[in-house]
Amino acid sequence: MNSNAEIGRSDLSHWREQHPKNYFTANHDAQRTMKLRLGVERFEQVREHLENVGALAAGPMARLGRDANREQNLPRLERYSGIGTRTEEVVFHPSYHELGRQIWSSGVLSQYGEKGRETEQLAMMHMFSQNGELGHLCPLACTAGLIKLLQAVGTESQQKRWLPGLLAKEYERRIHASQFLTEVQGGSDVGANAVRAVKADDHWQIHGEKWFCSVIDASVFLMTARPEDAAAGTKGLSLFLVPRNVNGQTNEFYIRRLKWKLGTRAMASAEVDFRGASAEAIGETGKGFKNIVENVLDTSRLYNAICCAGAIRRSYLEASRFAQNRRAFGVSIARYPLIQEAIATLRAESMATFSITQRLSAQGDLLLTGKGDEDLRSARRVGNNINKYWTSVRNTQMARLAMEVFGGNGAIESFSIIPQLYRDAMVLESWEGTHNTLVQQVMRDSQRYRLHEAFLANLTESTKQLELIGDHESCRVAILAGIDATREPLERIAEGDNDQRWGRRIVDQLAVCQALVSLLEELSMSSQDEACRATIDFFVARDLQSSVDKPPALSQALYTSEG
Repeated sequence: MNSNAEIGRSDLSHWREQHPKNYFTANHDAQRTMKLRLGVERFEQVREHLENVGALAAGPMARLGRDANREQNLPRLERYSGIGTRTEEVVFHPSYHELGRQIWSSGVLSQYGEKGRETEQLAMMHMFSQNGELGHLCPLACTAGLIKLLQAVGTESQQKRWLPGLLAKEYERRIHASQFLTEVQGGSDVGANAVRAVKADDHWQIHGEKWFCSVIDASVFLMTARPEDAAAGTKGLSLFLVPRNVNGQTNEFYIRRLKWKLGTRAMASAEVDFRGASAEAIGETGKGFKNIVENVLDTSRLYNAICCAGAIRRSYLEASRFAQNRRAFGVSIARYPLIQEAIATLRAESMATFSITQRLSAQGDLLLTGKGDEDLRSARRVGNNINKYWTSVRNTQMARLAMEVFGGNGAIESFSIIPQLYRDAMVLESWEGTHNTLVQQVMRDSQRYRLHEAFLANLTESTKQLELIGDHESCRVAILAGIDATREPLERIAEGDNDQRWGRRIVDQLAVCQALVSLLEELSMSSQDEACRATIDFFVARDLQSSVDKPPALSQALYTSEG
């Protein structure tokens, strides 16, 4: 018997045994954030429920999630029944449906029946996503977006017909939604969309092809389409609800194939042809793009960010415990400075991404309950776009950093969840807007509406109002200087400077600034929290710039010819 091998295997067994039994009770950083964003009284009211969800997520959901993502258990397309009836059915492994029952029963969607509870809902999403996308988190985001859209612009009849099923806690009677924007010729250029909507008596008919259709098993599809004689570009787009079934028959949509994706594989995405599919309009005709941005994409970007925060948290948990139990050259690798730096980085990024996403969620709750003004709405719009970009970038980097801690074991699918988190992270980077799309959106919002003014004012005033003790004041001074460093370049953008690389540098700085403001708010509540203070110092030293410099000119030789 190889005694060294047995010792090594025993160490690995200890690592696995130390997996948290509860994602909520084990996460003191998240509890600090929730106490601030909910208030101590409300936090205590929901604590037991969050603890129950934390135990569920760390236990049975973790096991089911791994099972649903195995190659042999991924969804498959069966377009026809055994007797030849067209069904366009997507078949899932039983573990997928058991996961769904547990997720829906948590009330993560039913709570939308009462406005202003999204901060609690995202705390649940944060725990779910520590197991990867699971095949259900994208459907949750899409369904949440449709609920909020119906509540905002749906008719009374539509709300009565759709909301009970969309808000259901019972998995078997749920209505779950998808959202189809992307077309093969357009991608992020939604104004190039060509799918047509034709009026037919009391309903509409949809014709054309959608290229990236996630949650293709959904009960109802939310789609953009262009009515006949409508204007070109995004101004001519309207929104439509396309039910999966009409009068007991499969609607006129035809799945070409399921996408073979790098990540989020337990959730089915497809390419779809619509050949006169029956649909109903939602919201005012011609305002489809506006409504989808303000209600649906805003929600999806927030969900995307919280999923990234959850994945980073899991990367931290796996890497930190592995380092404590893995030995090299006779000692735990957690004693080596480079590993210590990696673990500290993972925790700091986990803390920051959850903190800022919940700050934005709490702002959204204020707006939904009529307690926020237009300045807050403007500031949150900018902050949400920046945060979706930044959290998705950090998520991919942190999965890679965790892999580095694991060494060769980090690339083995059966060894840990890290490879799955990395694959999912690559998809989360593109979902709900690519990096360039989001940077451009921040620039356009500055040029057209000067929204950066409300955003900077919100960060500045929030920081100035905090009561800090002792040398914590130095943190505030550094953050205010970092915010001020973006004022001049943002004015240049507002005045028409369209260099996208310039915008990206500004957005990088603003992402760090808003995360630091959020963490500083937590520090003011918990002044003795050493981890929070250390995280602020970490980001100030690593990322905060005293000035944002315009990028150098590019030589044409570098992008017009091949090397």
